Amino acid sequence: MALWLLEARNDLEKGNNPWRPWYNKTFGMIIRADSEIEARKIAQDKRVDGDESREKIKNPWLSEEHSRCAKLLYEGEKKVILEDFMSG
Repeated sequence: MALWLLEARNDLEKGNNPWRPWYNKTFGMIIRADSEIEARKIAQDKRVDGDESREKIKNPWLSEEHSRCAKLLYEGEKKVILEDFMSG
């Protein structure tokens, strides 16, 4: 099994962006799965109640057009993989 980083794409046009407006939505997840397809299915099943799945575009976590999915490797540049921030 591997870890997969799923993120909302930030290069979408206004009418083709299930993450606008930005509130009540998930923008990224790290998921343990055997494949990208399985990781996307887990993400979509988990976020079925999120507003990103209630917009005109259904199943954005399954769509390469609307989300990115990358296998996390041990090698690579130093960077933050996930930041969980809340503001009140």
